[in-house]
Amino acid sequence: MAQVVLENIYKSFPPRKGENIASTHRPESVNVLRRINLTVADGEFMVLVGPSGCGKSTLLRIIAGLEAMTGGNIWVGDRLVNNLPPKERDIAMVFQNYALYPHMTVYDNIAFGLRRRQMGNGEWGIGNGEGGMGNREWGIGNGENNPSSLPPGVKTPGYPHSPLPPPHSPFLNWSENLLVGMTRTLPKGLRYNSLQERAVDERVRYVAQMLQIDTLLNRLPKQLSGGQRQRVALGRAIARNPQVFLMDEPLSNLDAKLRAETRAQIVKLQRQLGTTTIYVTHDQTEAMTMGDRIAILCEGNMQQIASPLELYNRPANLFVAQFIGAPPMNFIPVEFHAPLLITSGDFRLTLPEVWGTALRKYDGRTLILGIRPEHLILSMPATKNWNAQVELVENLGNDAYLSTRLIGLSSPKASTTNAVVQVRVPPDRFIRVGEQLWLSLTPEKIHFFDPDTQLAIFPES
Repeated sequence: MAQVVLENIYKSFPPRKGENIASTHRPESVNVLRRINLTVADGEFMVLVGPSGCGKSTLLRIIAGLEAMTGGNIWVGDRLVNNLPPKERDIAMVFQNYALYPHMTVYDNIAFGLRRRQMGNGEWGIGNGEGGMGNREWGIGNGENNPSSLPPGVKTPGYPHSPLPPPHSPFLNWSENLLVGMTRTLPKGLRYNSLQERAVDERVRYVAQMLQIDTLLNRLPKQLSGGQRQRVALGRAIARNPQVFLMDEPLSNLDAKLRAETRAQIVKLQRQLGTTTIYVTHDQTEAMTMGDRIAILCEGNMQQIASPLELYNRPANLFVAQFIGAPPMNFIPVEFHAPLLITSGDFRLTLPEVWGTALRKYDGRTLILGIRPEHLILSMPATKNWNAQVELVENLGNDAYLSTRLIGLSSPKASTTNAVVQVRVPPDRFIRVGEQLWLSLTPEKIHFFDPDTQLAIFPES
């Protein structure tokens, strides 16, 4: 496990060869990521979230070493990994499309990375090799705990019944690997099992039991459901026991019920393993329910990094406010008149005193008022309330959401702000389409945004 630090990450794509830049009105290069600074603490579950095309998957691939960055530094623990190939970064990635080998069983898919590391290096578990296990729980060797430096018979942490194999010559390692590979498809009694292969077997079965796929080890991927394939992909990453997990929208191919179940399982596994995890999604519900902290991206720029509740209650700008929350926050243009009055048409509301200093410079100017659906209340006719007409009713059983249009809204910027307002009401309240209602605001839950910069305005604490 390790801390991950991103320093001023830039990523630009040059124009395609032979493209006429002048005729297509495209810039000389496309900037995908701009000045990304992010620190992911050791053992933290960090979620990268944003709309499609914002650069979150590109950033994940840059961390993994699958994509070259234009500028910046990436630190994994105390190592600068800018120039290291993917196999030497000690990172495991779970892809959106699972990336399972179709001709291999579940067992062999999970064991593949362990065997590759063993065969490619001549000894078991190179810590800095492809997904090296390192000197951690379940670790089978790194640095001073490398099997070549330990006496025969020393047991590995996490494997109380599996001693580390004694040091072998390169030729003996090669010949053992050859025998293991040649006899792997033979009946169980005829296979050659080296000490390394026995360690692989115990590791695979432990991970399979943890993910509840131990009864599926002999199946091919085509014989599995989507959720089972996803767990195999997770198992392949977990088996390597890397310093960092990267997950690129791993639940997007699952149905809603299975997605919720797998989401909870991933969070439990991450807490159990304590491995630093960076998770990419475009689903803000996933982000809010899974992450210790959330980093929001938009058009290659980092918008805000905070805990889920802080993002919800104190969004840094208009984009974050409308992206986090379902249904999203409502935005209504109002005019501010010092010291504490806001107006819009016939609407008049005196704000709490905490807003006095923060809004003083906006006297006589238009502001964007933000209010979430749950903070609007059905009320009585009054100048401090809004008159609205119901256009759509969505009954969800435990809640009902109204889509209403405000009547009499007037502001210089009304045309650029949606006058449709979402309202959450109790499910037992029967409301018809076309009905007119009066809506009151919860004053303590009001947000304000600068219409020019779109930055949030915060009251005095």
